[in-house]
Amino acid sequence: MKAVRYYGIQDIRVEEIEKPRLQGDEVLVKVLYAGVCGSDMHIYRRGMFMVNIPETMGHELVGVIEQVGSDAQEFRVGDYVVADPRVPCGQCSSCLKGSYHTCAALGFIGEVSPGGFAEYLAVKKEKLIKLKSSEDVRQAVLTEPLAVAWHICEKGRFSAEDHIAVVGAGPIGLLTVLLAREICKVKDITAIDVSEKRLEMASRAGANSIMTGFDHRMGLEYDKVVEAAGNEATLNGSLNLVAAGGTLLVVGLFENTVSFDPNVIVCKEIKVTGCNGYTREDLEKAADLITGRDIEANFLITHEFPLDAGQKVFALLNSSDKSAAKVVFKP
Repeated sequence: MKAVRYYGIQDIRVEEIEKPRLQGDEVLVKVLYAGVCGSDMHIYRRGMFMVNIPETMGHELVGVIEQVGSDAQEFRVGDYVVADPRVPCGQCSSCLKGSYHTCAALGFIGEVSPGGFAEYLAVKKEKLIKLKSSEDVRQAVLTEPLAVAWHICEKGRFSAEDHIAVVGAGPIGLLTVLLAREICKVKDITAIDVSEKRLEMASRAGANSIMTGFDHRMGLEYDKVVEAAGNEATLNGSLNLVAAGGTLLVVGLFENTVSFDPNVIVCKEIKVTGCNGYTREDLEKAADLITGRDIEANFLITHEFPLDAGQKVFALLNSSDKSAAKVVFKP
């Protein structure tokens, strides 16, 4: 079968590899769509997170079951599924408390084991979520990043009267805007990004105000600010946007160490909250929101490519062109 594989920094290869062989507690999933995550770009640029080289990348996927192992009979051939791609260690203090998303050694498929940028993937039965509807399978590829956005909304306890800013209108930022507006009913949402195209999508997702940068002369302040870009400038800009007594939700993964003035946090009594991934419940909620048609997010999928275009996809996302939102493979 065909697969997109990581060989090193900026070294992505499309190869023919052996189709997975099932163990009894696994199912064979034919991958229908697989999304490229921001963490995949961290891998591409810096080699972050990778355990095995070479490795088939990708952890955002939706597919249909083609074969069921002898001990996975609760699933049926033809079931549409998404995967919980997290691989916790099971031994650290977080895992022993059931807080797998804060595992000290948390990994994902596509980093520590074969991932979804392939025609087929063998998945443990306990790692699958069966979709309640197959009406819009393409949109279901957004389930995993939507779970991240839902976790942000839950950690931030978004409410209708909040004044919220989302810094970074990539897929996570855009999905956070969408959920804040459609599900949490937040009335005042500002999106900040350098890309006019992404800001147009943010407006469509529900932002009532958009900005291409930080202008602190305007005196704008927000109850809750989501930092979803992951660099020093956006972190400092986000801190300065938080109102006294407000909350900064740090979501973006940082490729480099950063400097900031902690006095801003002290003097304004800002609450800083990290948001790492999602829980199983967040993932199930995201699947329900998508299959229940509670949200419409297809417009966030801006590009679709075959696996053969693996190198082209990563070059596009690493370029200065920031008009893309969610890019997906269709094996």
